[in-house]
Amino acid sequence: MISAGLLLYSLTFKENQKVQSDSGAEKKLLVELFTCKGAKVKQSGKFILDAKELFHTNELKFKVRFNKLMNELLIVSYENTDYRISSYDRNISDNTVELTLEKINK
Repeated sequence: MISAGLLLYSLTFKENQKVQSDSGAEKKLLVELFTCKGAKVKQSGKFILDAKELFHTNELKFKVRFNKLMNELLIVSYENTDYRISSYDRNISDNTVELTLEKINK
């Protein structure tokens, strides 16, 4: 169980949805689904070698209360930066989810 005092960080969960314009053209938009508070578990960074280039990836870990709309395909926005969910670990006994987020490079 997460105590309410540890839920200090605001996380916004978004989903890619197809939206059709009046002319019939379809485009994908990030649509906000819900916002929740989370407790930061750990922050780390690592260097990855990809195509002979060195990239620094930022990983964040949060523990949040479970929401039935939550899944591993959503985009999470934290401090105006978008992250994808690289690990989704639900703990049914205390109704929490531990999320590992990886920064999306734009």
